[in-house]
Amino acid sequence: MSEGAAALPRWRVFPALALGTVMAVLDISVVNIALPTLSRTFGVPLTSIEWVVLAYVLTISGLLLAMGRLADFMGRRRVYGAGLTLFMVASALCAAAPSANLLVAARALQGLGAAMMSANSAALLIAAFGAEERGRALGAFGAMVGVGLALGPPLGGLLVGQFSWRWIFLINLPIGLFAQWQLWTRVPRDPPGRRASLSPVAAALWCGALVAVTFALSQGPAHGWGDVHVWPLFVVAAALLALFAWDEARAEHPLLPLDLLRGPLGVATTLTLIANGLSISVGFHLPLYLEEVLHFDAARSGRWLAVLPLLALVLAPLAGRWSDRIGTRLLSVAGMLLAAVGFAVMSQVGTAPHPGHILGGMALIGAGIGIFTVPNSSAAMGSVPPERLGLASGLQATMRNLGIASGAAAMAAIVASRFAAHGGGTLAASARGGATHPLAFALATRDAYLVMAAVAVAAAVLSLRQADGVRRGAGDRG
Repeated sequence: MSEGAAALPRWRVFPALALGTVMAVLDISVVNIALPTLSRTFGVPLTSIEWVVLAYVLTISGLLLAMGRLADFMGRRRVYGAGLTLFMVASALCAAAPSANLLVAARALQGLGAAMMSANSAALLIAAFGAEERGRALGAFGAMVGVGLALGPPLGGLLVGQFSWRWIFLINLPIGLFAQWQLWTRVPRDPPGRRASLSPVAAALWCGALVAVTFALSQGPAHGWGDVHVWPLFVVAAALLALFAWDEARAEHPLLPLDLLRGPLGVATTLTLIANGLSISVGFHLPLYLEEVLHFDAARSGRWLAVLPLLALVLAPLAGRWSDRIGTRLLSVAGMLLAAVGFAVMSQVGTAPHPGHILGGMALIGAGIGIFTVPNSSAAMGSVPPERLGLASGLQATMRNLGIASGAAAMAAIVASRFAAHGGGTLAASARGGATHPLAFALATRDAYLVMAAVAVAAAVLSLRQADGVRRGAGDRG
């Protein structure tokens, strides 16, 4: 049998998993563009309609680990398929919602379906491929995540502008039906596996802690970290995590076996959190710099920001192929060092930079993140036996979401504090109404990007501890 023919059965599973992932990721970004329209339609302020996004993100963040672990026992195709069906039903409910409150409730239900899919898509993919092709498969899969993120804003703008906001949810139905057909006809049935019950107490404690910390990170930049509605959430999260660790140490079938976090899986998931925090820090802060210091309009800023995700999108499949040949550690270290150089370049943009300066810095960061992401994911998935692939996939997805939330929050906090230190006053009062202190804002930007460069260097050092098996992955384990 030729190599192409031999590879076909494995790649047959890809469309179902890719389509589900694109929908789940797309619905994080596609709704943002419709928030002003939703606010006007339902007659509620933007601060209230933002829960249409928050309900979805918080539900996913809290349930990813539990859904991945549940699938290890109940079957990954079964859980993924149920999540896909639930996602479609919830999408129809979103489209038909007569009020903002019901739309928020439907979005939470949609988030549950997305968590069931996102926690298991990588595990299903890895199960179909041997260790020697794991990087290649994850590289192609990572490109689909990039497609979902990139498609969101333009697709949302088109549907809202030309049709109705309800179509941003209705479009999921034909795509979901096709993905469901692909799932049941191309993805192998779940093999007979272990049957075990997960503690609902542990799942509730973990979910509550993740929801609390994610919500606090999303609200902190706007309301201040000392706000009475923000800092208590961190206290609650810490208490819930402590109770979770105590409960897990006594459980027969723990939701998150804590011993795994002291090994390669803990290293890989920590790096996932850091890398996503670094990536989002650019997208979160750079539009402010471009618009407040360089006086770009929103459309021009958006075009410049496309450089980073496009490079990451192009390099992810290539990095997957390279990791199959040379291992994961070298690529992870190189990717983080490249990102560190990019942040160092970006820190020197000042108040009147050459366009090539900004584009070059973003290109280096995008290339670094693109080279890093897939090898790191491959290392995480290859560090556990097959019966724990759902756990690894769910934990990776959880750390990715938490990294996005914490990266944006950290960048906002650093810029605000350094803006004040350089004589700019309160950032919220100055920047949004037009930067009255562009020099202070540029200096705060310099300081923040230097901090991010240092974090990237630390991540490169941590990557040296990463597992580096090229042929010893989940596909080779008994």
